[in-house]
Amino acid sequence: MLFQIIDQKQTCTNIYSNNKIISDPDYKDLTGTWSYHSSLKENNNIEYASLIAAGRSLDECCPDILQDKWNKVKEKHFSFIRSFKEARVQSNDHCFYDLVPESFVIEYFGIKNQITDHVLNNYNKPSNYDFLLDLTKLVTNMKNRNLSIDPDKIKDQMHHLKARSFYNKLHNCRSHIDYNIFGSITGRLTARKHSFPILTMDKNYRSILEPNNDWFVELDFNAAELRCLLSLNGNTQPEEDLHEWHQKILNNLYDHQHDRNEIKTKMFGWLYGPLDTSLGIPEVEKYYDKQKAIKKYWNGKEITNPFGRKIISDEFHSLNRLIQSTTTDLFLRQAIKINKKLSEKKTCLAALIHDSILLDFSREDKDILKDLEETFSNTALGNFKASVRVGTNFGDMRRLR
Repeated sequence: MLFQIIDQKQTCTNIYSNNKIISDPDYKDLTGTWSYHSSLKENNNIEYASLIAAGRSLDECCPDILQDKWNKVKEKHFSFIRSFKEARVQSNDHCFYDLVPESFVIEYFGIKNQITDHVLNNYNKPSNYDFLLDLTKLVTNMKNRNLSIDPDKIKDQMHHLKARSFYNKLHNCRSHIDYNIFGSITGRLTARKHSFPILTMDKNYRSILEPNNDWFVELDFNAAELRCLLSLNGNTQPEEDLHEWHQKILNNLYDHQHDRNEIKTKMFGWLYGPLDTSLGIPEVEKYYDKQKAIKKYWNGKEITNPFGRKIISDEFHSLNRLIQSTTTDLFLRQAIKINKKLSEKKTCLAALIHDSILLDFSREDKDILKDLEETFSNTALGNFKASVRVGTNFGDMRRLR
């Protein structure tokens, strides 16, 4: 039986199903809905149409036969929202079904149910559906958890226009992170409008973010993109810092010493440069065969990375999309592993920032830190060296050795 969550707020528990509003529902007989809600975390028999539709909206999925009805009921919905704003009703303090006529709730969610049914019966379930569901549960947990933010930490920078602009922006965003798992073709997370801007925040302003527990702990891969290309070419992962590994190779072959940062800059510039360019360091370049990776994972029209993600691509963008999607899929799977290990702990995930995990860490969980680091490093593509940083705010993180 299909159903819909009427209001996403945690305190609003009524649902729509079978042409009526149900309070205190028993979910065991319910089989499908549009999108995930944290109240459903223990219900593994429920299918989610929004995941099967790969993030397409209700508008995009609505069949032609329902289009007129959907447009009309959607306009009514917008009218109610506008009336709440005009009347200065604090909708966050009330459940949606308490503010509108019951007949409208039944009409609106009845059509939403029909769109859901259309998707479940006509769209192919993606091969990575279980991964998408685990990731949805993870980002939903973070969305439901407020961050500790102190904007006054950057008041000493207010003589800069950029700092003043960011300070003002903080008053218009929410105190949680709302990730969109379908926001980019490579799978890299994006943040929705009004989310706390964790992905775009200048490093100079990170001190405004403080843990709700005792410390922040950051787990960060060492040279993740380069390590992914190593694995795509079937090479073993070095246990040491990758740029120091390159440095050691060169220093053993040449009389003069090579600077680590220069090598690092040159490697990343070459990695995302044109396919036919040479690094100029054949002793290192032989481990990173771009053409070999392209031949294996690009069929002339699309790339298929080791995790099954398919992306339409021309040859020019093929390597970038292969490496970025592989790195993202690998990282997010590690984040899911970490999240499951913390299910019964006070420590929790605070943020995911490209290829690093920020943990809101509790002192009582200090004995599991080594296990978390090892779990993060042990990937499907080999053992990726990771660094661990600790701090009392996000702007003052010190490397833990």
